Amino acid sequence: MELKNLRTFQTVVDRGSYQKAAEYLGYTQSTVTVHIQQLEEELGVPLFQRVGRRMTLTQAGEQALDQTRELLLAAERLSQLGLERQAPSGTLRVDMAETLLCYKIQPVIQKFRKLAPQVRLIIRSRNCLDIAENVRSGACDLGVGYDMDWSRDVLEVEPMGEYEVILLASSEFCHPDFVTHNQRKPVSLVTDEPDSIFRRRLEEYLRERDITLDATLELWSIETIKRCVMSNLGFTYLPRFAAQGELADGRLVELIAPISGVRFPTLCARHKNRWITPAMELFMKLLRENLRAE
Repeated sequence: MELKNLRTFQTVVDRGSYQKAAEYLGYTQSTVTVHIQQLEEELGVPLFQRVGRRMTLTQAGEQALDQTRELLLAAERLSQLGLERQAPSGTLRVDMAETLLCYKIQPVIQKFRKLAPQVRLIIRSRNCLDIAENVRSGACDLGVGYDMDWSRDVLEVEPMGEYEVILLASSEFCHPDFVTHNQRKPVSLVTDEPDSIFRRRLEEYLRERDITLDATLELWSIETIKRCVMSNLGFTYLPRFAAQGELADGRLVELIAPISGVRFPTLCARHKNRWITPAMELFMKLLRENLRAE
């Protein structure tokens, strides 16, 4: 049984289509098709079925996927045997929450590049739900984000500190009361995507207090969010460290409420069955040294 066929099978599932798997692996789509056909012939069962326009795993395919992941992880561990004492090399893929990437991780990246110049470091900004799923599927090697009840079934999770998250507005904000229940507030929440942990926690708090807002401005950049809030277009909910400069010079102010100042744990996750490469170990060591509770 060819490992390349197993890798192709896993990639098709993780990427969602033959075409995306081919792009990721650097193959033609016909090569991906051949690999899947060869694997199905060896196993004697179909791995995929079409439901409407969607391609899904058969029951046999789901069972094969679990064993495929185990075999590929074992093969990776075997290929890495004896590398612990060697200089870090290869590729390290890290998915990370945007606020941490923007404001906390630069020293980690700088030190890592200095200590491991032979490693190709790929860092992507992702929301915390995607981070956990990407670690689970093998789309990244390490995930660094805020705890969203990440399942510990296949994830090894290490605490890396915790940070205050606060309500922020401009000094001209005219409706600062987020304590009183049963309000209709003529203001906008300026925030990021719906799966953001900060947005979820704040919206839950507002529902509990029956505080209704006029609108939500959904943006996809922390810096853009801050600029809109400084322009008095609404308020937001972000880690204190993301607004230290603006708080210090008065462009932003903290709003007093029970939700403001809640501490969010930061975690680093890896797959339990993944071999910890020298590059992974070094990056986690630097995270421990640089991510500290405020």
